Amino acid sequence: MRLMLGKDNKPSLLVTVTQEKSPTEFDFEVINGRWDGTFYNGYVTVWGCPSGDFSSLEKVEILTNNQDRLRCRWTSDYQEVFNNWDNPNYVAPLYTYNREFVDMDDDIPF
Repeated sequence: MRLMLGKDNKPSLLVTVTQEKSPTEFDFEVINGRWDGTFYNGYVTVWGCPSGDFSSLEKVEILTNNQDRLRCRWTSDYQEVFNNWDNPNYVAPLYTYNREFVDMDDDIPF
């Protein structure tokens, strides 16, 4: 499940919940960053950030858990979610994967 974290309706972290401990405590991976964290009653602890681990002193909120608004195909597409944040009617496109299929009829018996 994805969540948007921020404050005053200003998004700052698009995250994927990796382990939910309670509605107010969960571990997550940051989609728009390269680190993990823990959310606990509005406070974030950062794990694995290049500048080191630390806990925030500023409280943040869960702005939305609407998966239609938070969907993006690749982690590099997350900017689309932020760009459309001010449009409450925004629905991210459903993505389909275009894969080239290799013809496996190579006459080798198995």
